[in-house]
Amino acid sequence: MSIAISNRNESIAPSIHDVQATFPPLEALIEEVTQTIAPVWPLKDYVAVNPYAGMSQSSFMDARAFMKVFSDCELLMPIEHYAAEFNRGEFSTRDIDEAIAELSANAIQLPISTAQIAENLRALGPVGSTLDQPAATPNPDRPIRSVAENATARHGVDWSEAIVDEISKHCSAYYDQGQATWASPFRDMPLFEAWKSAAEHDCNIEILGLKGFRAFVVGLPKTPETTIRHLLQQLEIPRAMWSKFLLCQAFSIPGWCAWAKYQTSWTNAAEPKNDLTALLAIRLAYDAALASVLALKLDWTSLELHDPAYFDAPSTVPSHGSEIASSLRYTLLRASEIGYRNRLLESLAITNDAQSSTEPARKLAQIVFCIDVRSERIRRQLESRSLDVETFGFAGFFGMSFDYVTLGQTSGNSQLPVLLKPQFEVHEGFHERAGNAASDDENAAKEKVVQYRSWSSLWKSFQTSAVGCFSFVETTGLWYGARLFQRALGMTAFDASSLEGLSKDVREKLGPTRRGLHEQGVSTSQQADMAEAMLRNLGLTKNFAKLVVFCGHACQTENNPLAAGLDCGACGGHSGEPNARFAALLCNESAIRELLSNRGIEIPADTHFLGGLHNTTTDAIKLFDVDRVPTGHESALQELMSTCAMATKQTRTERLPVVASKTLHDLLRRAGDWSEVRPEWGLAGNAAFIVAPRALTMNANLDGRTFLHSYDFTQDDGGKVLETIMTAPMIVANWINMQYYASTVDNHHFGSGNKTVHNVVGKFGVLSGNSGDLMTGLPWQSLHTGEAYQHLPLRLQVVIAAPRAMIERVINKHEMVANLICGAWLHLVAIDEGQSYRYNEQGKWERVEFE
Repeated sequence: MSIAISNRNESIAPSIHDVQATFPPLEALIEEVTQTIAPVWPLKDYVAVNPYAGMSQSSFMDARAFMKVFSDCELLMPIEHYAAEFNRGEFSTRDIDEAIAELSANAIQLPISTAQIAENLRALGPVGSTLDQPAATPNPDRPIRSVAENATARHGVDWSEAIVDEISKHCSAYYDQGQATWASPFRDMPLFEAWKSAAEHDCNIEILGLKGFRAFVVGLPKTPETTIRHLLQQLEIPRAMWSKFLLCQAFSIPGWCAWAKYQTSWTNAAEPKNDLTALLAIRLAYDAALASVLALKLDWTSLELHDPAYFDAPSTVPSHGSEIASSLRYTLLRASEIGYRNRLLESLAITNDAQSSTEPARKLAQIVFCIDVRSERIRRQLESRSLDVETFGFAGFFGMSFDYVTLGQTSGNSQLPVLLKPQFEVHEGFHERAGNAASDDENAAKEKVVQYRSWSSLWKSFQTSAVGCFSFVETTGLWYGARLFQRALGMTAFDASSLEGLSKDVREKLGPTRRGLHEQGVSTSQQADMAEAMLRNLGLTKNFAKLVVFCGHACQTENNPLAAGLDCGACGGHSGEPNARFAALLCNESAIRELLSNRGIEIPADTHFLGGLHNTTTDAIKLFDVDRVPTGHESALQELMSTCAMATKQTRTERLPVVASKTLHDLLRRAGDWSEVRPEWGLAGNAAFIVAPRALTMNANLDGRTFLHSYDFTQDDGGKVLETIMTAPMIVANWINMQYYASTVDNHHFGSGNKTVHNVVGKFGVLSGNSGDLMTGLPWQSLHTGEAYQHLPLRLQVVIAAPRAMIERVINKHEMVANLICGAWLHLVAIDEGQSYRYNEQGKWERVEFE
C-alpha cells in the first residue's frame, strides 16, 4: 500500500491514535529507532557487524516483515538463486519436505506441494549461478515512504538521491579524520548544530530546486529532539506512525545512520553523544522542507484504519502472490540449510565411544589457531603432514584484552572483540628485559620511528598543499611513474618494516613486553589469571607438548580500504600477532608458571611457548622470537618449521581453484598486487560453528567454511566454559555470518557495492564514487566470482558436542542466546551420546535423521 499525496487544502480525517496519553514519549521512540540500527566501525578497526542485531529479539521472518513496512530491505534471495542451488544438488526434495514440516510446526503453511516446488525449480534451471550484482529490489507494497520518495515519483526529480548526497557531503566534512586539507570549521560543535550552521549558508540544495531551504533551516529549533517533534507535527504524521516514519528516514541513509550509531554508542566520548538523533533530525528537515516547498501532504488515513502501530508479520497461511512467493523462498532457504547441515553431520566422526583412559603420547608441537574459517585448511594439512603436531581452535585474541601501543606511539589499537573493553595497555619494545628500562638500541629505534613519522607527515602535507602539489608533480612525477609501473607489474615486494623507517633486523627484535603492567595495576597474579583462563577455556591444562604455539592471523593486501575486514575479527580488525606473542610471553614467565602450578596447571619445565602468525593470503606461518627457544629444542623447532612449510604448500595448492589461480606464483602475486580486487576470499562461504574436541572434525574436509572451537565438556565442570563460548565466540561468529548473509542478499542496503569505484572518505569509511550513502558491508567482489556466488547465504549452523542439559542451561540463562536460536537467526545442533539433536524454534530438542 502506498501513501497518497494530497493538496495542502485537503484535510486528513481525525485519528483515533492521536491521543497523547496512549503513546510512548518521543525520547522512547527515538531510542527504539536507535536500537534497531546496527553500528559500523571505522576502516582501521573494520569488523563484521550483524546489521539485523537490533531486531534479533524478533524472529527472522518477523524482522523481514517489520523492515518491509518502512524500507526496501530484503532478507531472502530471489527464487532463481534457490533454483540454481537445487539444480546443482545443494539440497534435495527430501530437504524440501523437511523444511515444509519444520515451517508447519511454526504455523507457516505453504499451499503447494514438494513435487510442485521441485518441478518449478527444475524448469528455472541453473540461471541463478550466473547472476551479476543485483540492483536494489523495490518494494511496491511498502506502506511508509519518505516525502522525498513520494515527491520523486510525482515530480520526476530524484530528491531521495539529492538529499542523500547533501547529507553525505556534510557528514564527510564533519567526521573527517585528517584526510581533508581544510577541516570543517564546525567540527567542534555537536553534529546537529554543525549541520545547521553550515546549511544556513549552503546554496547547493536551493540551486537544485529546494527554494528557501536556508531560511527554513534558520527557523528550526536548536536541539535535534525538539526539531524532530516540531517537524513530525508539521508534517501532520499521526503519533502511531512516528517510530515507523523515523525508521523510514533512517533506512533512507542506512550507512550514515550506522556510522552515527557507532559515534553514539561505541566511542569513548567524554560526554554522551546523540549523533543518531541529530542525523534523524537532519534527514527529517529535508523532508519537511520538501513538503513545504512542493505543497505536499501525506495522507495516512487508509493506513491508520489497519492499525499501523504494529504491522505484524503476514498471515501464517499465505494467500496473496507476494506472500506465497516469500514463504516459498523462505522454505527453500531452510531446505538449503538442511541440505548443508546433513552433509556436515555426515562428515563428522560422531561416536558414542567413551574417551580413551590412556594418556596420549606427548606431541612434538601443539598449535593454537584462531577459530576463523581460514584456519581450517591449514590445521588439516598440518595434522596430515605430521602425527606429532596437534592443533586447537580458540578466539584469536587468546583472551588477552588490551590496547597495543607500538613503538613511538602514545596510544594504540584495541586488540580484542569490539563487544569487550580493553583492560590495560601493552607496549611494544625489544625482547623482554629485566626491569622497566628500555635499552639504548630500543631508544634509538624509537627516535628513528618518531622522526620517520614526522618527515612522512611533512611530506604528505607538501604533496597535498595548494602551494606544493604542482611542484611535487613536476619534480617527482617521472620517479613516481617508474614506481607505479613496478607496482603494476608486481616487481616490488611488501615490507612492513619499511613503513616505519626501520630495517628488517630491527623490526624482528620488536614485540609486546610486560613493562608497565604493574604500574597499571596488573599484578603478576592477575597475569597468571589471564594465562589460566586462556588455558582452561582452551582445554589445554595437561599433556603439554615440547613446543606450544599461539598462532594469530592477519591478511596481506595492498590498496584495500577494507583490509581490516580480512584481519582478525577477534582482535578488533587487526593482526593477531601481538595477542599471540603476549600470550606466549606470559606462559614462559617462571613466576606465572609457579602460580599456575599452584592452581593445578603443571607446565613441564621443557615446554616452551612461541607466538606465531598465519598469513591468510599466502598461508605462510611465521614463528616469532625463535632466537629465544631454549637449548635442546633446536631439532624440534626445525621439524616444526619444516612441517609448517609443507602444510603451507599443500594449503596453497588446495586453494588454487578457490581463488582461480593456475600457479602458486599467481596466488602469491595477489598479496602484493595493488590492483587485485580479490587478494583472498576472507570468510566467504562461512556456514558452521563447531564446538567440540578435534577428534570430531579431524578427518573431515570442511572446505574452509567452518569455525572450529576446541571444547571438551568432560573438562568443564559446571559448564562455565561452554557458557563463555555460547555468549562470546558464538555471538561473534553469528555477527560475521550475518554480515556476509546481508551483504549477499541485500548488497544495496547492507553491502558496499563495486569495490573498483570505492573512494575513501575522511579516512574512516568508503563511498561508491564521489557521493551517495556511506558504504557499510562487504563489496560484491568479496562475495561473487563474476560468474557464481562464492558466499552462499546460509544462517550459521552451530554444532556443539555436549549434553543437551548443559546447552539448555546456557540458553535459559541468556535471553540474547535464546532469541538467536528460537528466532531462527542461527540453528543449533547438539551431539549428545552419539546422536544429533536439533533445538527447534519452540525450545524443544528433535532428533536429526540423515542418510
